[in-house]
Amino acid sequence: MSAAARMIIDSAKDLDRRIADFGDASPKYDQLFEGYARLALQPGSAVLIFAPNSVEFLLHWIAALANGYVPCAIAPSAKTPLASALQKSLKIAAIVGPQLDPARYRAKHFARIGTFNAVVCDHIPPAYEPFDVLILTTGTSGSQPACVHTVESLVCNASMTNKTLNITAADKQLCVLPMYHSYGLVTQSLGSIISGCELRIDGPPFNANRFADVIRKEGISICGITPTIARDLLGRGTVLPELRSMSIGGDRVSPEDVVSLLSKPFINELYITYGLTEAGPRVSVLPAHITPVETYDSVGMAFSGVSTRIETPDADGVGQLLVKTPSVCRRKVGGNILRQPFTSDGFLETGDLFKKDAAGYLRYVARKADILIVKGEKLNTRSIDLVAEMHPDVEFARTTAGDMNSLVTRLWAKDDKVLDLDEIKTFMKSSLRLHEVPDKVIQERNAVFHK
Repeated sequence: MSAAARMIIDSAKDLDRRIADFGDASPKYDQLFEGYARLALQPGSAVLIFAPNSVEFLLHWIAALANGYVPCAIAPSAKTPLASALQKSLKIAAIVGPQLDPARYRAKHFARIGTFNAVVCDHIPPAYEPFDVLILTTGTSGSQPACVHTVESLVCNASMTNKTLNITAADKQLCVLPMYHSYGLVTQSLGSIISGCELRIDGPPFNANRFADVIRKEGISICGITPTIARDLLGRGTVLPELRSMSIGGDRVSPEDVVSLLSKPFINELYITYGLTEAGPRVSVLPAHITPVETYDSVGMAFSGVSTRIETPDADGVGQLLVKTPSVCRRKVGGNILRQPFTSDGFLETGDLFKKDAAGYLRYVARKADILIVKGEKLNTRSIDLVAEMHPDVEFARTTAGDMNSLVTRLWAKDDKVLDLDEIKTFMKSSLRLHEVPDKVIQERNAVFHK
């Protein structure tokens, strides 16, 4: 067992001293460890764990790891068909979660571990090594791929994040991001274990008033959020108690939002980060509180020890960002993986288009997949989404190619409102060029959105 794995596993025995949530008391770690041992899976067997944001989930994750299994967290709202599809594509040996119905998985072996149910799948030979970790990448279908990390790679990234963002044992961190994603699991949860700081776990779903209330009552000093949450806080004019540090990652942050956030007296340090699950996740950071305003359109510079380059830049210097980091995943599995995203000299292909200036600042342009040719015109679907998201009733937007060379924008409403789609399309027209205006605008139910 590596030193990194031993550190995480040993931390579980007194985790409840420093880490807490707002639910019922969690089962003891030893009880969970023994429950996983009784599953009698072979070392390297993958275990899919439905992951509500809670101390108990984190203890389950560590207990599975300590038994030589390979934990894979999934959204607690995920449906049975998705879990069943992942069981096949990722070679899952057991499925664990609160309120899990064994009958739906036709399992022969059922057990209770803490407050979670566990089912063992039939004769799945191990596909991984002990102390590997599976982290799902963004997606909604049964073909959803996962990254195979090691505990070492995740601890490495969490350590780099702590060092770069100056997170220490003196801090008290709040996690409101989903713990089945790499930001909530690695940079916040594992990061807190490594730094020795206290951690409070809450949400999702996110509520601005509750967020402010928890920060005040718990004496939170640092937190990490997404750009969507940041825009929500700005839009509502939410006043937070004073924070030592706030970090934002997971999507693009506009320079205007950076200026607005820095104007708030309750934010002392503001870090804009970029990363991806394959990289562990974090790659770069912009300490916006100490950098010039002309850098606010960037995601800063790569972490110390991380190398970046732009692959075959065009005349404007735009090309795919390649990353070499000690926290990179071992490989990708599941889904329809045709090839591994690595160059012959060990760089990770991010799939993101960037520019990099002479000082090393990285400026995001688009996902390669966001660039479409529709009706003979090249367009950036994310730019269209950002215009739609400027509408006061729209929470999220996603634009894709439709049938017959058309453009379709799907919208998710704030507060489950019924959207006036004609009015929103007119709103979008006022800011978009003619070929960027979607042919069809559709409202989706909030429950089906997956970031």
